[in-house]
Amino acid sequence: MKKVAHIQILPILAGGQRVLLDILSALPETAYEKYVITRSGGILVEKVKQLGYTHISANFLYRKFTPLDIVAFFQLFFIFRKYKFDIVHTHASKTGILGRLAAKLAGVPVIFHTVHGFSFHPYQNQLVNKFYQFAEKFTAKFSDKIVFVNNYERQLALQKNIVNAKQAVTIYNGVEVAKQQRQKPDDFKDFFVIGSTLRFEPQKNIVDTVKVAIISAKLNPKLKFVFVGAGSPLNKAQHLVRKNRMEHRIILPGWQKDINWWLRSFDAFLLFSKWEGLPLSILEAMAHGLPIIASDIKGNDELVD
Repeated sequence: MKKVAHIQILPILAGGQRVLLDILSALPETAYEKYVITRSGGILVEKVKQLGYTHISANFLYRKFTPLDIVAFFQLFFIFRKYKFDIVHTHASKTGILGRLAAKLAGVPVIFHTVHGFSFHPYQNQLVNKFYQFAEKFTAKFSDKIVFVNNYERQLALQKNIVNAKQAVTIYNGVEVAKQQRQKPDDFKDFFVIGSTLRFEPQKNIVDTVKVAIISAKLNPKLKFVFVGAGSPLNKAQHLVRKNRMEHRIILPGWQKDINWWLRSFDAFLLFSKWEGLPLSILEAMAHGLPIIASDIKGNDELVD
């Protein structure tokens, strides 16, 4: 059997991690030994073990660049040498940069990378932007295939000579179509519920979204908003809701395991991200038959007209 390893940093179940699990689940059990390399702890690790895959801890991997990245690089290098993987598949920029270089030097025969949204974007310092472009271009040389989840970023990478045409392929994310009918809980039945499921991070623009929701709810007494997720801006969002005495109209339940239950409660789905790859949250909302309200950005515009 061939050994295949997928690498992510955060052991959470966000879009990129779920794509990783979908890819592994599609591989025949009789043909592949399946490994996932992440930081330890977290629901992703539990899910990996539940599915019968092997989890390998790489606790020197951090999302932001730090001096410990050199340690993380050697940690990955020695993991690759020890396990002698046939295929290494990296996800997202940081693991893509460290993981592809380490895999190449460790002699891994086949190296894949998935771009879930480039780390260079208009909302950052130009020096940082140029660094990410250089790093992506440099490590692309070690990739047999580079998967893009939207066509825009594939074309952008080709224009900037980050990848060559033979390497680059677009494979859209996908989800299963919901089989259960939508059903609202009693305290939602008298309202038109606009909801979202997301990571509470600056990229997702959640604080500004909550501000818009507060204004809209004040103007229309029949509107209720639900934002399901967790992250650093959650406290600020909760403070805004309390300050405006909108706790019964703007619901912030935090991270929830059963996303489908919440999606069945919505009448429409809202996502005002600043940038995206191809958001699974919109695909899941579509699978539940929900109309979509989304920011007009690359990635979103390949899902919503």
